[in-house]
Amino acid sequence: MGYKLIFKRFGSLEKVWKDMETPGMSPFLHYDYMRFIKQSVALFKPFFTRIACICPEGSDEILMICPMKLRADFKYYTLLGDMQGCDIADMLWKPGVSEEEKAEIVRFFFDTVKDKMFLNRIPSESPFAKGVPEERISYSRDVEYVAIDLKESYPAYLQTLSKNMRHQINKTYNRLEREGVPQELFIYDGDNRVPKDLEKKINRMYITRLISRYNPEREGSKLWRAYYWVLFQYLKHDTRSFRRLPNSFMAVVMSGEKVMAFVSGYKTHDGKKVSMTRLAINEDLDYYSPGRILMNELIKYLFEKTDIEILDMSRGDERYKKDFGGRSYFIKDFVVERVG
Repeated sequence: MGYKLIFKRFGSLEKVWKDMETPGMSPFLHYDYMRFIKQSVALFKPFFTRIACICPEGSDEILMICPMKLRADFKYYTLLGDMQGCDIADMLWKPGVSEEEKAEIVRFFFDTVKDKMFLNRIPSESPFAKGVPEERISYSRDVEYVAIDLKESYPAYLQTLSKNMRHQINKTYNRLEREGVPQELFIYDGDNRVPKDLEKKINRMYITRLISRYNPEREGSKLWRAYYWVLFQYLKHDTRSFRRLPNSFMAVVMSGEKVMAFVSGYKTHDGKKVSMTRLAINEDLDYYSPGRILMNELIKYLFEKTDIEILDMSRGDERYKKDFGGRSYFIKDFVVERVG
């Protein structure tokens, strides 16, 4: 079969795109999520959004969508979802396209798009990642992500953790009880939005953690703190999408009026998986292991109150993820050189 490549406007693809969304598809590929990324690209990034579609020759039936953005100086393409806060980027496929035809379409895509491309955040098992032509790759790497499988029951899950980890969890709760420190888990989602005053507390804590961990030289700067506040409170795509999308999800552990820790992300359409992209702890309460409390309380809640089977902690191989039973999976990054 022959194919053709056409570029379409993002907004013109809503119905086709949503028809390609599967129940377990990453929430970072959903049209409604990508809409916020597209808006951010238009406002803040030196790129043009370009959505590549592949159809059979002689037909306008779209078999594959590849959401991309082209740098304003036309030097290279990246994937539209290749942006901080978005954990997965990939092609979307019309239901029923076979694995063999997907491989053919990917070959056609790379034969047709000869420009340089930075292709990041692609699942290693994706036909897109498998089909990148080796002769055009000048750089590639595997990036470790971690997910926690939630099977059977919470008591059974605890028994899969190491003896030392179970001891550490018990030790944490004993300390809270001994010192009279209260803790309570609160869950917020599309049906129960985060109160505005709590959202501000969370963002202040997140910014404090972000600066101290990644930009400690900026800790004393009021100007930098103000910049981060405007960015994370009002402008970032994942801040705005979290407030609006029905599949958003947040877990917060409070100690009285103080935020101990929080984590937030998005659920798949079938509600079987939640992917987390923001997490922070209150460093002033570090003595009480707020991150450990958050993870344990959240996992217990997911077992007892939801149908979620996978807690995806996303990018990074931090030790706490493995301590709580996480398994590794890998995402591919490529630099694909121009040809012709």
